[in-house]
Amino acid sequence: MKRLKSTLFSCFLLSFIAFSASAQKGFVKSADKAFKSKEYYNAIELYKKASSQNLRKGDKARVIFQIAECYRLTGDVKQEEQWYSKAIKASYDDAVAILYMADAQMMMGNYDDALASYQSYRQKVPSDPRGATGIKSCQLAQQLKSSPTRYVVTNMAQLNTKFEDFSPAYSDRRLDEIVFTSTRPGATGDRMDAGLGQNFSDIFISKLDKNGKFSAPLPLPAPVNTPDNEGSAIFDKTFKTMYFTRCSVVKNKPEKCKIYSADRRGNNWTEPVLLNFQVDSITYGHPAITDDGMTIVFSSDMPGGQGGHDLWMSHFTKKTKSWGTPENLGPEINTPGEEVYPYIHADGSLYYSSDGLPGMGGLDIFHAVKTGNNKWVKPANMGSPINSEGDDFGIIFEGTRDRGYLSSNRPGGRGSDDIYSFYMPPILFVIEGTVYDEDSHLGINGATVRMVGSDGSDVSQKTDAQGHYMFGALGANDRYVKINTSYILSSSAVELKYLSSDERANETTVGKTESETFEHDFQLKKPSPVVELHFPAVLYDLDKATLRPESKDSLNFLVRLLNNNPTIAIELDAHTDQQGDFNHNIKLSQARAQSCVNYLISQGIDSARLTPKGWGFTKLLITTKQVMAQRDKKKRDSLYQINRRTVFKILRWDYAPKGHMMSVNDSLKARMAQSNAKVTGQESDTAAAPPVPEEERQQSAPAKGNNAQAPNKQVPAPTPPANTPPKSNATKPKN
Repeated sequence: MKRLKSTLFSCFLLSFIAFSASAQKGFVKSADKAFKSKEYYNAIELYKKASSQNLRKGDKARVIFQIAECYRLTGDVKQEEQWYSKAIKASYDDAVAILYMADAQMMMGNYDDALASYQSYRQKVPSDPRGATGIKSCQLAQQLKSSPTRYVVTNMAQLNTKFEDFSPAYSDRRLDEIVFTSTRPGATGDRMDAGLGQNFSDIFISKLDKNGKFSAPLPLPAPVNTPDNEGSAIFDKTFKTMYFTRCSVVKNKPEKCKIYSADRRGNNWTEPVLLNFQVDSITYGHPAITDDGMTIVFSSDMPGGQGGHDLWMSHFTKKTKSWGTPENLGPEINTPGEEVYPYIHADGSLYYSSDGLPGMGGLDIFHAVKTGNNKWVKPANMGSPINSEGDDFGIIFEGTRDRGYLSSNRPGGRGSDDIYSFYMPPILFVIEGTVYDEDSHLGINGATVRMVGSDGSDVSQKTDAQGHYMFGALGANDRYVKINTSYILSSSAVELKYLSSDERANETTVGKTESETFEHDFQLKKPSPVVELHFPAVLYDLDKATLRPESKDSLNFLVRLLNNNPTIAIELDAHTDQQGDFNHNIKLSQARAQSCVNYLISQGIDSARLTPKGWGFTKLLITTKQVMAQRDKKKRDSLYQINRRTVFKILRWDYAPKGHMMSVNDSLKARMAQSNAKVTGQESDTAAAPPVPEEERQQSAPAKGNNAQAPNKQVPAPTPPANTPPKSNATKPKN
């Protein structure tokens, strides 16, 4: 049976049948004889000749069905589907033709047609679980195909031919040498397998060079390979003992396949030894050995199984140096279908192929996790692309790595059975982005990006000339960003005199099953030494320095900024509008600045980093003339509000804990001492106003009109003495 790789499960009687024209009436009988001897390749031609004769309707339907059977057993799926369809149309009386046609449709990937065929079969034979399993397979196959795993599967073209190439196994400790089964030319002996129409199979060997190229495969020497079928080899942990299957051919008697072992002696092999638990009338094949070498798992049609070929195991006894009575792996692993090609992983889990479980078509590879001593849980389908609509079998792994080889006759191969490599690509994560200057929008060269992970990692990088950063590869074999980890990123460039913000990027790889690149950009502001920096408005009670409760939320902006930039020291400037007494406004503004400083100190900010400064109305943004040009009182009040502000500027970037806080009296004394000095930014009622910030203009500036004066260049003006306040149109303080 091709689906079971019949070159290993059955030996074939070579029967050369000669026919003459007068013997054509015996075509059916001769074809049946060839079929019974498993000479399917020969039987196809005999049945086709018989089908051309004048046969009764029932006999012809049976002959057509037998042709389909031969194609099924030799693995020609396309022909198989066509001839089962013909048998059904010819009214073949066994519903199994519908089942086998559905199987062929599955293996061709025609899942909708297969579903209809399985449903038809289940209606005709409701007691057969294969109908229900087929329906589940059609549904599962489409799901698995639309949601493939991350495995990458590649045809090993340099190993494969148009003949059968399958069942690879590692054959040395370096895992750079493999053996596999092939029916290619060059095999031992020159006979043709009458079941498949190809050479008898041999075990071939090939070695991988430093450039990743396999050497030309060569057959293992005698006594391993013989004119019979050999294949499906596996090595023990030492790579000195090989277990393999041999199907001997005895004239006029199809002998069953058996498992042998042979020891390597340099480039030579000892005479193969038949494992002792086997009996002549039973088929044994596809050995797999556990890591300790004490248990062998294999496929067999021994009685007492679940049906078809089951997986069995035998334990080695050191005392008697023999293998024990085989035990069935049970219904958790085996089904009424076929279970073949087991493989024991280094972690003890079991891999094997089955057509009795819901799958994608033909044989699918399943994985069963080990739960105890020679016990495994219910197997799981390995999905696409490990599995396909064709036969997928003979999987092996490269030690503990999630990579290796498998066999498949899926579409796109070089022959009906080919060897494929597979590997699971690592899930790779990258976090990258650019740190920009907030004003110029250019990348900042030399900014620092810090990444703190939930796994305890804490790393930093400098941006390049374009301001770009990337957390990707960390050396040859490691990554910055790990799976199932969350990260917080921040940026700074204090040494370049940029303010660090409280902006954070939160990224996580928790639950991610695909590689992904996360992108996050940052913006940093570089303040000018002479430019006031604004923050959310600080509100006070009328003519008082007491902070309103909502003002503390505004000052918390400064708390965060100072905490984010621990090396800066600031001057906190309070300004009033031009209403009221000059000295009163100086005192009021200084007291307000001091209130802000006191709050910052209460939040843990070192007082040495804070300098309060009250400016009164010496640095107006909107002149009195501009204010009074507005006839509407609400508009005038909004302009006064622009002048009432609390701002800050950075005094230095290398904070050191020294100095003292400026009191109200200190501020007044300084103003009196400088009564005749010019103060940059001071303006008189007649001076033109400096530019109004755009955000304040949009919120508070009046609409343009004949009474609105456009702001002009700021002109310094002398500061009025403390006892001669400037003129004001207001009669009482409004600050």
